[in-house]
Amino acid sequence: MSKNKDTIYALSTPFGKSAIAVIRVSGKETIKIFKTITKVKKIIPNKTNLLFLKNNKTLIDQALVVYFKSPNSFTGEDVLEISCHGGYAVIDKIYKTLEDLNARLAEPGEFTRRALLNNKIDLVKTESISDVINAETEKQRELAIKNLSGGLSEFTLKINQKITSVLANIEALIDFSDEDLPKNILKRIKEQNKNIINEISKEIKNAEISKPIKDGVMVAIIGKPNTGKSSFINYISKKNVSIVTNIPGTTTDAVTSAVDIKGVKFTFTDTAGLRKHKNKIEEIGIKKTKEIIKKSDINLVFLDRSEKNKYEDVPNKIFIESKSDIRKRKKTTKKNIYISSVTGSGIPELLKKIYKKTVINNAEPPILSRERHVNIMKKILKTLKSLDFDNSLDIIAYEYRLALDLSLEINQKFDIEKILDIIFRDFCIGK
Repeated sequence: MSKNKDTIYALSTPFGKSAIAVIRVSGKETIKIFKTITKVKKIIPNKTNLLFLKNNKTLIDQALVVYFKSPNSFTGEDVLEISCHGGYAVIDKIYKTLEDLNARLAEPGEFTRRALLNNKIDLVKTESISDVINAETEKQRELAIKNLSGGLSEFTLKINQKITSVLANIEALIDFSDEDLPKNILKRIKEQNKNIINEISKEIKNAEISKPIKDGVMVAIIGKPNTGKSSFINYISKKNVSIVTNIPGTTTDAVTSAVDIKGVKFTFTDTAGLRKHKNKIEEIGIKKTKEIIKKSDINLVFLDRSEKNKYEDVPNKIFIESKSDIRKRKKTTKKNIYISSVTGSGIPELLKKIYKKTVINNAEPPILSRERHVNIMKKILKTLKSLDFDNSLDIIAYEYRLALDLSLEINQKFDIEKILDIIFRDFCIGK
């Protein structure tokens, strides 16, 4: 039997002791399970019931139970939602009871997968649900909810319609004589092609400059030991994530901390520093530092003295002198930023500069939020840009059909198994 036909269950709230836990059940055995664990004879869909749950004669818990009848449910199947008390023993007992009634634990994202396969949501909304769940900042939430509400679906539908319209005009030129068609139809086709190129180009550009919103910004903290690197990451993290001592080489491994700046996720990495190593552990730490420098969007170089020439090969850098409360430094210059991780002096100005150098503010969140969407649109763009209207119309029509197939791929379910595992790997079990 296909696993898509199984009755599945999962905890939809985080596992652990809590006031309430929500367990979701979906599949053809749902009604049987409902009747068995509650002894209810008459089931009314969408009604919230306060009931005692039982395993044979053993009382499990008192819970709120709601039944959603197919196809009017999230998955399109019969669904049961149990809001029970969030104790470990209660959840475990309900799990065992459901297993005894031929239900199995759902795989990550399996409820949403079934909603997709049963045409309750489209592929773009499936991805958007994952993005909403995984959103860590306000900007990421805005981006995810825009596509969940249909932003990308509307855009791709519009592009599909425009490509289809151009293709129809090309086919008309092939099938009918010029006398039977409006004048300047080829000129109109060229203009329509140019308009589609401009629309797609605009959204690709917007997606690229908005990449920090989706992926976050990587910031490396580098420099010699005891230049204030660890104190800085502790200050912006508002907790001690890195060891601070006056002994050189305390930080031998990369320490990371995520900070939300104006709705954008910035991941700061406190590195082992750049220096001559004294042992194998320090050598590994310094090697890792060099790798982080290459991958980071911006590098904060903490200086000891006049040693800037040692960091000439470091890209995208900002020079910082810490401990301004001790050194009695004055205002920040164009060359260096002076900060104190004790008083906080200069740090707001530094964070503002980091944001300005890495994030371009947009009035609207980007429509193309995932690499898959961007790559498909880039292929369409390449196809449309490469068209030579001096060629045979049959060749142009063929290229346009390829562009249409690519555009439809964003929201179509052909070859679905090839991409579903990638999409659902970031889902939690109960979704």
